[in-house]
Amino acid sequence: MKNSRTLIAAMALALFAAPALAQSGGATLRIDAGSAMVSTGGEFVTAASGSQLTPGSRVMLTEGSQATLVYGNGCTRPLTGAGVHGVPATCVLSASGAGGGAGATASGVDLGGAAIITGIAVGGAAILNSMDDQAYVPPPPVSR
Repeated sequence: MKNSRTLIAAMALALFAAPALAQSGGATLRIDAGSAMVSTGGEFVTAASGSQLTPGSRVMLTEGSQATLVYGNGCTRPLTGAGVHGVPATCVLSASGAGGGAGATASGVDLGGAAIITGIAVGGAAILNSMDDQAYVPPPPVSR
């Protein structure tokens, strides 16, 4: 009975950590200054602030323009300087912590990923623990 409760608790932890995977769905474009254009593989078109961008899209900034990619976990990635910038699937922080948000610390550790790994480790430990449900009974002595 104790082992099934542990297993249920471990699976619940893994289930609640799963939404951190939703970060890979793309980003929202926030135009801070100037204008921006977006391409999803074709021609560049003018983009409005708040546009949803898929991973692999490209953002072109004109001279003096600034924009920010805002990810679902709150992490942000600033885009500065004229040119074309790619949209990565996830927000990855530099070692300095620039561009960080609610989903990461200054050391660049993704807390959502850490929660997923912890949930998997707890679930694995619970499964291994439940494999020993029957107590070991030594065999009877052999008489000769």
